[in-house]
Amino acid sequence: MVKKIILFFITFSIIGCAKRGTPDGGPKDEDPPIFIRSQPPNNSSNFDSENIRIYFDEYIKLEKINSQLIVSPPIEKSGYSIFPQSGASKFIDIDLKDSLQKNSTYSFNFGQALVDNNEGNPLPFFKYVLSTGNYIDSLNISGNIRDSYNKDTDEFITAMLYPIDSLYNDSIIYNGKPLYVSNTLDSTNFNFTNLKKGIYKLVAIKDYNNNYKYDPLTEKIAFNQTLVSIPTDSLFDLKIFKESPEFKIFKPFQNDENKINFGFQGDTENLDIEIENEFNLNSVVTFDKEKDTLYVWLENSTYDSLNFEINNKDYQKNYVFKFQKKELGKDSLQLKQQSQILELSEKLSLESTTPLINVNNKKIEVYDRDSIPISFEAILENYTNLVLDFEVLPNDIYYVYVKPDAVIDIFQKTTDSLNFTFKTKKISEYGKIFFNPIQKKYPLIIDLINTKDEVVDSQYLASASDNCVFENILPGEYTIRVIEDKNENKKRDTGNFLGKIQPEKTYFNDEIIKVRANWILRESF
Repeated sequence: MVKKIILFFITFSIIGCAKRGTPDGGPKDEDPPIFIRSQPPNNSSNFDSENIRIYFDEYIKLEKINSQLIVSPPIEKSGYSIFPQSGASKFIDIDLKDSLQKNSTYSFNFGQALVDNNEGNPLPFFKYVLSTGNYIDSLNISGNIRDSYNKDTDEFITAMLYPIDSLYNDSIIYNGKPLYVSNTLDSTNFNFTNLKKGIYKLVAIKDYNNNYKYDPLTEKIAFNQTLVSIPTDSLFDLKIFKESPEFKIFKPFQNDENKINFGFQGDTENLDIEIENEFNLNSVVTFDKEKDTLYVWLENSTYDSLNFEINNKDYQKNYVFKFQKKELGKDSLQLKQQSQILELSEKLSLESTTPLINVNNKKIEVYDRDSIPISFEAILENYTNLVLDFEVLPNDIYYVYVKPDAVIDIFQKTTDSLNFTFKTKKISEYGKIFFNPIQKKYPLIIDLINTKDEVVDSQYLASASDNCVFENILPGEYTIRVIEDKNENKKRDTGNFLGKIQPEKTYFNDEIIKVRANWILRESF
């Protein structure tokens, strides 16, 4: 009897499971949501409502609405609210908390934010348009934005139009708001729609804080050289760049006993620092470009205070620095090698932890793998690098012996005896690139850039008769950047908005250059 009951239960369970199975369903839903209607209707004129409701044929959700939604003319974020912020709904509510401008056409462009709830199918660039006047403005312009210095361009760049009227001046980009805004989103293209006839200034910024105001310290900018008269059929090509900030130095501070730190911004090429004191001070200035910090090293710090006079072209600043009374640490002299591999394109270099002020060649010895002495020239670069300059040969080993008193730092300290070993690779382990710039305006700066956006080699071509050859290049992927040095100062110059200066023209090769060992490549563009 027990066996029969168990058998019946198992049979019933199998039959039950078969009956309750779910069908496979149909093909995957790949259709975007469909706009049905809105209240007030889309493209309404004489708009005077405080609420907009937009209906769709299925449940939708809003993704990354804060970065995707573009309202033009811009409305403060506190001036409206959007539903749903999370979850799903068959409608979108826009509640307007502030009054809109009179006789103006507004557009709410949702970018890629509007997707269906089930599969995430986007309804791209859905736009709700209204007018507080009698008609909808319908003019448009478009264009693209490219980085002036880097091959890849930032996403989500904000393009802005300022009307040229009695209120316009160039400083409006710092403290005012544009009349119209657009955004490249995840492309390099921008498109303004529903514009009013008129004359405008076209500007674009990488607006990190989304306030439609330009911050030159942190943000990039692009601008059209001439004013834009709308309507127009022109396609606008903008180059975005980071301005070089005006030189400024900040209040010094002290972390170490004999080292005073100055934060700075801008170009330090003409910087001069003088220490006014009744004593004859022995001091050295070094730079950390990555941290935008300069260090003033003092041979001793037995002073109560020092007066620093800083001059850089038209910039002048004085600081009275008072030394801390508490005991601080002090840097000690060490010589270090960054790598045991010495690339053929490099010079043998040892890095110092403190500024070096003297080197004695006779107390430094360099030998090759056959113990043959190598003649060299010792050079102090920026006080922190000891460079031993000689012809570096492939497939060799170099032994460096640094005796006591070979180097002296600013604190009159030296090292103990030190030994270093450097190896070089075979010439067959490198590649070579011959590059021919086509139809460029000389002089040119030619940069070879690796995948880390580091310049591994740079050459300057004064005229078309100069050859560009990148030798001893490690296998890998590279990009070539060509800069037209318009002012012939042998460096790349960025633009300036207030000065109406565009950045120097820059070109990149379209395809990645793949360098292999023992290969010779010929490139041109």
